[in-house]
Amino acid sequence: MSQKNTTYQHNLKTLPILFKPKLVQINTQDARQKVAYLVFLDMLFLLKMWRHIKGYPANGQTTYTNANNSKKNKVLLNFRLEQFYAMFGKKRRNIFPTLIQAEYNNRLWHTIWYLEWAQGTQFVFSLVNPKKQSIPFDPVNLAKGQTNGYVRVGNASKIGKAKKITKQCTVGVPIFFTKYIYAEILPASFPYRLTIADDLRKKMGKKGRKKKCQ
Repeated sequence: MSQKNTTYQHNLKTLPILFKPKLVQINTQDARQKVAYLVFLDMLFLLKMWRHIKGYPANGQTTYTNANNSKKNKVLLNFRLEQFYAMFGKKRRNIFPTLIQAEYNNRLWHTIWYLEWAQGTQFVFSLVNPKKQSIPFDPVNLAKGQTNGYVRVGNASKIGKAKKITKQCTVGVPIFFTKYIYAEILPASFPYRLTIADDLRKKMGKKGRKKKCQ
């Protein structure tokens, strides 16, 4: 057997190590390996990573209620926070954690409930302010999973008008919508800036205190 064929067979044997996470040996004491492993799983769009971002246990649990007394897993969230700081800089009011959770909820709807997400996109464009080229956006409710902009069915359709959100959009915004909040130049594919009301920003994060010079 030629050396080329031997190398090819060797590569085939190593493929399961790359594509089957259960076979990967991760050193949990090495923070870099742990982060790399979580980011790899996140690139596969696993629901487990959504649970990591929300701080829920991610060892097979599938409900909200089983996370009341659990320790919060913030490894992936902290990594995404550092990415946001690098891309958009540190702001006086730290609203990035809420934006990240809203990003993951929006992506979850795009992946699992695409029809409702697409209806939400139509609602997003219906709120365009043509003079300011902006769209009022509510990341607080999106981060909580309280969405609007699509036709509800079943028991969800019985929600009263007083509880419905009609002046601000939630689900249906583009994937990685944060760039449409902070980007200086908006792309031609989505030339609208997502604006967040001041009262919502107050709910999203506290202002950082300025250090006094001694």
